[in-house]
Formats: sequence, C-alpha cells, structure tokens
Amino acid sequence: MSDEYSVRDLFEAFVYLRRQGATPDYALNELKNLRPVISPVERDELGKLIRQWERSEGSHHLPNPDAKVQLPPPPAQQAKPVAGPTEKVVCPECKTPNPADARYCFACGMLLTRTGTQQLYMDEDVSQGASFGNLSSLVFTVRGFDDKPIRIDVQDHQELIIGRTSSDSVIVPDIDLTNYDAPTLGVSRVHATIKRRDTVITVSDMGSVNHTYLNGERIFPQEIRVLRDGDELRLARLVMRVSFQRELKRIK
Repeated sequence: MSDEYSVRDLFEAFVYLRRQGATPDYALNELKNLRPVISPVERDELGKLIRQWERSEGSHHLPNPDAKVQLPPPPAQQAKPVAGPTEKVVCPECKTPNPADARYCFACGMLLTRTGTQQLYMDEDVSQGASFGNLSSLVFTVRGFDDKPIRIDVQDHQELIIGRTSSDSVIVPDIDLTNYDAPTLGVSRVHATIKRRDTVITVSDMGSVNHTYLNGERIFPQEIRVLRDGDELRLARLVMRVSFQRELKRIK
C-alpha cells in the first residue's frame, strides 16, 4: 500500500488534510502512516513542496479541532481533476496573481479587497519602533539561552518559517528552534512565519497547536501583526525577545 504513494501523492495528501482543518503537525504524522519509509532525496523534494504551499496558502486554512479529518483514497482510486479556468486576483500594487479567496497579496503584503487594495502597514507602526532598515538584523533572544541569540538577515519581501525539526519530519524551518528546547516547550514544526516588506517585519501564526502570542496577546491564524524592536514573541511556551540591531558603517 505504501509503495502506491509517490512524492506528489504524499504532497497532495498533506494539502488534502490541511484543507480539512488538520494542523501541519497532524498532517505530517499522517504521511508517515501512508508511507513509513522515504528516501532522503524524496524527503527533500517533499519538504520543498510543503514549505512552498505553507508559505503561499497555509495561513488561509485554519485548524479546526472539531473537524472529522479523513485521509484521501489511494492514488489509484483518485479521480483526475477536470481542467478548467482558475480564478485569480491580480494585486494592483505588484501585479502578482493571488488565489481568489486571498485576503492579502503573498508577494507584497497588500490587503486585497473587492474595490482594490489597502496598505497593510500604517505610518504609526513605523514611528513606534517598527522601522527595519537596510542595515538592520532581526535578532531573537530565547529565554534561558541569552548567550545564543538568533540573528537573521531578512531580505525585502522574504518570508521565513519558524518552527522545529524532528527525525521523521520532511520540514526544515528557516528559523529552527529545536536546540532551544522547542520540542518540550510545545513548538510546532511549522509554527509561524515572519515576512519583511520594505521597512516592516510582520509575524503570522501558521495554525500551530499551542498558538503564538505577541506581547501576551494571541495571534490568530491568518492574522498579520507588525513586529517592533523590543517585542516579546511567544511560541507555545517558548519566549523570545525581538530586537532590531543596526550595523553602523565606519566612515573612512
């Protein structure tokens, strides 16, 4: 039975589960039941597909603890989808096509509405410690690991996954908290994402099991919150201090 599932089949099964309301962790565990053994090359290929999907669509599929999640039928029994036009919403700001139900542009962060777009980031956000300059580095200092800060150089329009790895996971997050007691503190493998647009860094929850909090307030899935210098970001029970550290150029 497990040999019937190719990498593409496993990826489609993951998406099938997520769209029913499964969390990323639950869906990944179910893939092991479909195909317990997978080669390193196939694992990397599957991981890339899942990471790309989570970045583009994952935040639009909320986990539902009451949903009766079912596995898809084996590939041989799956009906081929009928080809047809796929509706897209083109962002007027950057011209990127987005899914019809998208609330914001995945490329530039603009809110998408029926009448056009709205700026996601307000001027007051930048004036209250949210400005992230070209010479800035994003630094996470995990509580209990003050001597091991995590420094990230975030490029404009770049989106990074925060989470943890495990021996049987195909996901390798961009910001890996495994060595910061993430498994025992309840951090999901795909827990949250951060994204930069111009001088603003945002954070979104990816439907994590134990939730994400910014300065004590829960961030709900699909919600976009602006990160500021000095904020406290909590993933499950793992607490990090956010800081924007600016590099000073030496004048010759």
